[in-house]
Amino acid sequence: MAIQISHLPHIKNVKAGMEKWDPMHQSIFEVGFTVPSALADDVFTGDELAILSQQVVSISGLDALQKVAGVNSQKFLGVDVSFLNPVLDSTTAEFSIVFNLNLRNTTDAYVLNLFKAWGRLSYDIGNGHRALKKNYTCDTMHISEANRDGTVWREVIFKDVFITALAGLDTLDYNSSDARQLTVTFRADYWEEKTANYTIGGDNESKTEEE
Repeated sequence: MAIQISHLPHIKNVKAGMEKWDPMHQSIFEVGFTVPSALADDVFTGDELAILSQQVVSISGLDALQKVAGVNSQKFLGVDVSFLNPVLDSTTAEFSIVFNLNLRNTTDAYVLNLFKAWGRLSYDIGNGHRALKKNYTCDTMHISEANRDGTVWREVIFKDVFITALAGLDTLDYNSSDARQLTVTFRADYWEEKTANYTIGGDNESKTEEE
């Protein structure tokens, strides 16, 4: 008896088309920021922080949220036996955000100045000052992904976030017409990830839209 594939190549056999499913778009997202308390003054709070959200270009490194144990093996008489390691190689998340750099007036590079000030909280290369973790971390960083009509279907809330690298200012080039951008790498030991009806690392009971 001949074996056939389960679905014939016809549009009526494609549920995504027949049931009008929407794809998840990687370009519909928003990032909400807080800053370390040492920077939470009249300059870096309130409406000013909304500027950071509007200057985000992209985020990378979010695969760190989908961690699984690494693979190992043992060998007997030339035969490999595979198994998962009992611990993860790393339980942290390190992710990078690219920002556009704008001048609010002729000299005010707000986004650059904020992250340079944040970086100096961990180690100020100018005077050698170092702070404690409670001083150089922000409380939360919030990433929301939405569908085409703006309804959020996924949220990631990073806790106790700090900067590990600033990059993108290395080169000046007369032949370039590209706008300046800054890449900031962050690290967090803990986060919460929620989708519309499932929570990772928390209560996995079904959530309703009203909740």
